[in-house]
Parts: sequence; structure tokens; C-alpha cells
Amino acid sequence: MKEMMIKDHALIYALLCKNCLNEVEKQMGEKLIEEITVSYGISRGKRMKRLALSENRKADLDSFFIHGEWKGQADENISEMVYGKDRTASIVKKCAWFDTWEKYGLLEYGKYYCRYIDKAIAQGFEGDFSLEVKKTISAGDGSCEFVWNSSADKNHIEEEKIKKDHVLPFSFHVKELLECAREVLKRYDLENIIDKTTAEYRKLIERQQGE
Repeated sequence: MKEMMIKDHALIYALLCKNCLNEVEKQMGEKLIEEITVSYGISRGKRMKRLALSENRKADLDSFFIHGEWKGQADENISEMVYGKDRTASIVKKCAWFDTWEKYGLLEYGKYYCRYIDKAIAQGFEGDFSLEVKKTISAGDGSCEFVWNSSADKNHIEEEKIKKDHVLPFSFHVKELLECAREVLKRYDLENIIDKTTAEYRKLIERQQGE
């Protein structure tokens, strides 16, 4: 089986959201989506912090960036980091998640990811900083803009990331997403949404391969 990429992660997330909204009325569907996405983000943030502490690092913004867990292919994502005295910003001009949702007509479902995921990861990390999501491409803005109320050391971050890579494969991220989703949906006796989502994803990929 071909290794999973951002596209696969984006498709499974959006299809999961679509099936949540199709299975129950909108307000409840959006509640499920929020719970799933926040749970998934917190899980990621907690793991990043555990690893940072195990390497005798502080729970600061440098460690948050050093322990980032995903990496896209060349030119899939275009972003610029802005390092200030008491703030750090990331301006994203091209996003592979957004491009996938737009290509497959799933943007109305994928947009929930942008609404919750980054703040949830920061929440799980419990560092000495906070994050404000000012803009997202999926909401119709020209770029995504993330601002942390803390400084970060660009050179230190780059040096440490060269020494050790903490990136995890997207197959791992998809598995964790579905596990978090199952835990949430189980509480509402809606685990069937997982099976619908994975079946729909497989059909989509098979159809694409057959074209």
C-alpha cells in the first residue's frame, strides 16, 4: 500500500466530518466534530510535551516547534515564520490540506480542522505561551496567520531539528485521528461513522487509481 500523505489525512478528516453531519442534525454533528478534533489535537500536544520533557527541555515555544510531528512534501505548503521580541508568527500562503479539500469538494467539512486543531495542540502542550489563530485560508482569508505570544529562537530551533527529527508518518496521524474519533463516537453509540468514513475513503482512492 502506498504511504499515506497529507492528502490522505485531509480526505479522511473531511469525510469523517461529512458523515458526522449526515448521521445527526447539524448542531450535534458540529459538537461531535469539535470534540473529535480537540481530543485529537490535545493528544498530539501532550505527546510533544512528554517528548520535550524526556529530552530535558522546557515546555516553551522553542520546544513546541522542535517537536513538530508532521512534514509535507516539497512545495505542498508555503509559509513564513516571523520572529519578534515577544511574539512569533507563522503566515501560511499555501496549504496542502486546503488544496485537497478544495479539489475534492470537501472544503465545507475540512474547514472544521482549521477552526480547532492548532489551538488544541497548543492546549495539550501546556506551554508557557498561548496561540491566537487570526486567519485561515479555509475561512476565505488569503492566508493563515498564527501568532504565539512568546519569542522563539530561530537558530536554536533549526539546529535542534537537524540533530533529531520528531516527524511521524501520516499513517500514524490517521490512526490516532480515527482512534480519538472512535472514543468520542462510542459515547454516543455512533461508532458506525468510522466504518462509513474508511469505506468511503477507500472507494475514493480506488476510483482515483482506476482513472
